[in-house]
Amino acid sequence: MNTIKESIWLARFDFRYVVKHIPVVLLLAALYGFFFSGIMEGYLGTVQPAFDLFFFLYLFFMPAWSRSKDSLARRIDGDLYAAPVFLLLNQLPIKRSVIITSRFICLYVPITIGTVGVMIMTYYFSDAFKEILNVRYLIVLTMFWTGIALSSCSASVTMEMGDRISKKRFITSFIWLVGGAAALYFLMKDVLQTGILKWSIFFSADHPVLMVLMAIVIPTLSTWWAYRHALKQMNKMDYM
Repeated sequence: MNTIKESIWLARFDFRYVVKHIPVVLLLAALYGFFFSGIMEGYLGTVQPAFDLFFFLYLFFMPAWSRSKDSLARRIDGDLYAAPVFLLLNQLPIKRSVIITSRFICLYVPITIGTVGVMIMTYYFSDAFKEILNVRYLIVLTMFWTGIALSSCSASVTMEMGDRISKKRFITSFIWLVGGAAALYFLMKDVLQTGILKWSIFFSADHPVLMVLMAIVIPTLSTWWAYRHALKQMNKMDYM
């Protein structure tokens, strides 16, 4: 409990920068929501993987435009990448667990606002969306995708702690990322013949309890893994 209290106290210092980015988060949520609503009817009727692509790009890139530049990992020296904010905090007499938890708080607040915002705006503008889901199931769907967004973005915290990334490792990671995205694309398009968001919409209406459970379990496990990995990084890294 003390760790949580201290983390919230520490997060307040960086949160003033987070607050400055909230209007940007809400504006992009409204713009993307309007864009998604315009193609939602066609997406629900046929297989359109491009819709899923734009939706995932919105979720995955939220850490980049919802926080200050100093909160993002950048090249520090040679192949060492870390976030300047973390390097500053790491020099202070603060427990590592408190630093890591505070970084999660500063990340998860704008991610939650951005995900909830885009789901609400899409629902507001799209009549086709309203015909399939009522407000109750929209809440379930929003909880699920908020959990997915938190899970996918939790790795950003581990990147803040720093790592040594060579060109070979960067290229290998990029290939795995592109390959995984391509495999998922063809799985949904040619095998399952549905979209990921489309599947989640109908699944929320058919199995709301299961979706809520996944919305809780998935981000919990990913946050636990990211926390352990970040702590491991701090223990092994030489920031000098």
